[in-house]
Amino acid sequence: MVTYWHMDSNASSKSSDTKTNEALPQYLIVGGGLTALLLAHRLHSHGLNVTLLEAREFLGGRYRRANPARPYASAGLDFIPMLNECQAALEWLARVAPIPLHFSPQEHRPQMFEDGRWRPFSGFGESSFQSVSELTTLYNHSHCLELEPGFDQLTRALIEQLPFEAHVRSEVTGFTLADGQLTEVIVNGEKVIAVQNVIFTGNPPAVNQLIASVEFPAKHRTRLAKMQNWTAVTLELNHSPALADDTAVRIFTHSAKDFEPVVGRCWGEFSKWMTLVPGDREADHEYVGQCIRHIKRQLKRGWPTAFAGADGQADLAGEKIFVHPNAYGSHSLKTKEGFRFPEISNLYIANHGLASLPGELAAVEIAHLLEQEILGPSNQLPELGASC
Repeated sequence: MVTYWHMDSNASSKSSDTKTNEALPQYLIVGGGLTALLLAHRLHSHGLNVTLLEAREFLGGRYRRANPARPYASAGLDFIPMLNECQAALEWLARVAPIPLHFSPQEHRPQMFEDGRWRPFSGFGESSFQSVSELTTLYNHSHCLELEPGFDQLTRALIEQLPFEAHVRSEVTGFTLADGQLTEVIVNGEKVIAVQNVIFTGNPPAVNQLIASVEFPAKHRTRLAKMQNWTAVTLELNHSPALADDTAVRIFTHSAKDFEPVVGRCWGEFSKWMTLVPGDREADHEYVGQCIRHIKRQLKRGWPTAFAGADGQADLAGEKIFVHPNAYGSHSLKTKEGFRFPEISNLYIANHGLASLPGELAAVEIAHLLEQEILGPSNQLPELGASC
C-alpha cells in the first residue's frame, strides 16, 4: 500500500530555509512515472533508503488518468519491435515486476494509406516530414513483441505495491549545489530536504532552471537547452464497426506542410491515433487543436463512412484527447558517466529520452541501466515478482 503525503503548497508557516527533520534519503527520486517507480522498487529491495517526490496529485506519469472508471491507461500505441535488445529488456522486466508478465512474438505488417488504398509500408521514401526518423525506428518492423498485461497494469501494480511512503503534490522547484554535490532539494518553493543522491526522471532541460549555481558549467546548460523532444498528440476513439481486422500499425502521409504523419493501431472497435508535434509548439493550444482535426481528416480518407451512423452522423461512443509533452526523442548527456555530469557526482538524469530503445521500452531500459550503474552489473537486486 502506498501512503500519500499531501504537502500544502499554500502553507506560509515555514520559511524557505527551514530544514526538515526527516531521515536523510540515500536516494531521492524526482518523478512518479514508470522509470521512477521501477527504480524506487529496485533500490528499496536492496535495502536502500528511498524517497519519491511527484508534483501531481497521483503517481503513474503518462499511464495515470483522472478518470475513476479507468484510472490507468496506456499512453502510446504499445508497439514493441522484435529486436534482441527489446527482448532482453522485457526479460529483465518480467523477472523484477511485481506481477506476472508474459510476452510473445507476433508477425507485424505495417500499412500505409496511399493513392486511396492501404499498401504494405516500406518506408517514407524522400518525404520531408521531420519525424520520419523517429517513426521509422519505432514502427517499421516485420515482427513485434506483445506484452500481457500491458504497461498500464504494470504501472498500477508498482503503485499499489510501493513499499514505502511516496510524496505527491510535491514539486521540486530548486537544487542547491555546493562543492560538486547536490546538498538540498527545494520542494514547492519552501520545503528544504537534505539529500545524499538525487535521481531526476523529468525532462532533462528542466535541470537548467533547477540549478542556479554558476558551478554548473555553461557547456552542459547549452546541451540540455538543445534537447528538443517530440510531443505526442493522441486521439482515442470507440467506434462501430471496427476499422480494421488486425492490430498492425497504420500510417497516413499527406501533403499538409504544417503537420506530421498520423500513426495508429486498431483493437476491434477501439483505436488510437497519434501525430508528433515539435516540442517548442506543445504550448500552442490552437495548433494542438488543429492537429486533432488533422487526425480526423486522415481517418476519413481511409474510412469515409466508418464513423457514420444510420443518420449519416458520427457514431462515436467515446472520444478522448491526450497531449503528452516530451513523449519521444533520443538524446545523450555526452559524458563518460552516462547518466551524470562529472561536476555533480550525486545527480543522476534518468529520463527516457536518454534511452536507445524505442517507444514504451525506453523507460524500462533507463531503469535497468541505472540500476546497474548504481549497484554494479555483478550486484543485481533480488527479484520482485514472477518471471514470464
